[in-house]
Amino acid sequence: MTVIGIFGWMRVVSVCAVVVSMAASALAGEISAGGTGSSAPLLRLLANEYAKSAPGFRLKLIEPPLGSGGALRALASGTIDLAACGRPLKSDEIAAVGRSIELARTPFVLVTRDGSRPKGFSLRELADVYRGKIMQWDNGSPLRLILRSAFESDTEILRHMSADMDRSVQAAFERKGMAIGENDLDTLDLVERIPGAMAPTTLGLVSTLGKNLRVLPLNGLTPSAKAIANGSYPWHKPLYVVVGKAPGPAVKGFVDFLRTPRAREILLRHEYLPVSE
Repeated sequence: MTVIGIFGWMRVVSVCAVVVSMAASALAGEISAGGTGSSAPLLRLLANEYAKSAPGFRLKLIEPPLGSGGALRALASGTIDLAACGRPLKSDEIAAVGRSIELARTPFVLVTRDGSRPKGFSLRELADVYRGKIMQWDNGSPLRLILRSAFESDTEILRHMSADMDRSVQAAFERKGMAIGENDLDTLDLVERIPGAMAPTTLGLVSTLGKNLRVLPLNGLTPSAKAIANGSYPWHKPLYVVVGKAPGPAVKGFVDFLRTPRAREILLRHEYLPVSE
């Protein structure tokens, strides 16, 4: 090869290196995200993995959790770059934001730290718990129920389990002295601190946090992402990822990563069933 040819190839290699560097730089940078408390640990895991291929990328999670509605309002106003929602978007919310994808689904479950109930609860028994008729674990220790607020998606799922559950959840809010978790993370903190406590949450959150909590069978069914996939466990919560109308390269790069085989592997490992577009 001539000297001119060598220098020509060197220029080509140099240009390619600059292009690659510019592409990596565009994907790098900090983006902010907010939403349900249950999404935060999972987003951290996914962001840390994505950063391995996009050096300089950083995800800033807004704390305390904004909740689905709060995050969507913050996204629409440009306060954050990405929203994580635990429910489908409403029509006015869809119009106010850009792209929305259902990333995954995870089992909706009941958990306790030290409550004794190997067989879990049937729907009728669970209704009696919320109504205040069952107030002890199998070993006779007090069962202390932790509620979520009346408008939380966890409460809505409980209400839709059966007509009896709908009435019983309403009765629970009328009972005096009931503890209420302010958000997903606060609810699990209460379960860990209060002896005999039980609360609704998701299997994905328990897994991503590494909590040493007992997941109770419900109506004779054992929750798992596999059980959602084969239809044997009907109760689950979705996780939507939403971006604004003009997302930057770092946001686009991260959202694209969420659809990769590596991201799916992380989701499945933590009991989230990926949803295909």
